[in-house]
Amino acid sequence: MYLVHEARDMTKDVDALYEPKIVMNEIAESIAEQNGLPPDWLNDRVKGFLTPNAPKEDFIAFKGLRIQTVSAEYLLAMKLMSSRYGEKDYDDIRFLFGKLGITTYAQANDIVTAYYDVNMIPTRTKYVIEGIIADNT
Repeated sequence: MYLVHEARDMTKDVDALYEPKIVMNEIAESIAEQNGLPPDWLNDRVKGFLTPNAPKEDFIAFKGLRIQTVSAEYLLAMKLMSSRYGEKDYDDIRFLFGKLGITTYAQANDIVTAYYDVNMIPTRTKYVIEGIIADNT
């Protein structure tokens, strides 16, 4: 949200999938120690919300390193699936609604169901969508 979409001023961690895992974890640990960062600043827990059909987009590349992101639509679907209260998810969802021009429940629901099986979508996702749509009208 911060790096790709400039949606907020800061983030407490970087969500990432990376390989080779052992080597990257060692590098991340060293970076944390050298810069006074929390040990979990590079967070791979996002893997629990990724689906095989996640659309990837190139963000930036360096020699030996390619950084990709997911589409704004997919990111919104992931945020709606997690919908962590008290976290930045609600602000991020509001931001993505604006960026994507979402003004109706049906538009948001279509994005979530494009990537996640209807039976896997938590009930709270419906309430989050309805609440944010109501706040924006």
